[in-house]
Amino acid sequence: MTGVVYLLHFNEPLHHARHYIGYCQSYEGLETRFAHHANGNGSKLLRAIHGQWQLARLWQGSRDDERRLKKRKEAPALCPLCTSPPRPVKNLAPIAL
Repeated sequence: MTGVVYLLHFNEPLHHARHYIGYCQSYEGLETRFAHHANGNGSKLLRAIHGQWQLARLWQGSRDDERRLKKRKEAPALCPLCTSPPRPVKNLAPIAL
């Protein structure tokens, strides 16, 4: 199933963490997904950030693509707020913000 893979950039790092890569089943569902994260109903990491993050990048992709990006452990290189220009991702179509 193709959905949306997203990269969140933390305004202030939490220990070593500066980014979060997540997945949503549809572009239309992103607003709801981000509201869940902001309200503390998402991942433990985003719960600890207390909503102090911003959307940095979007790709059309699957949950497998999300896991592949997480395993690469190079979110700062993918983040346009940290690296200019950000590293491209093969086989994922970017979605303009």
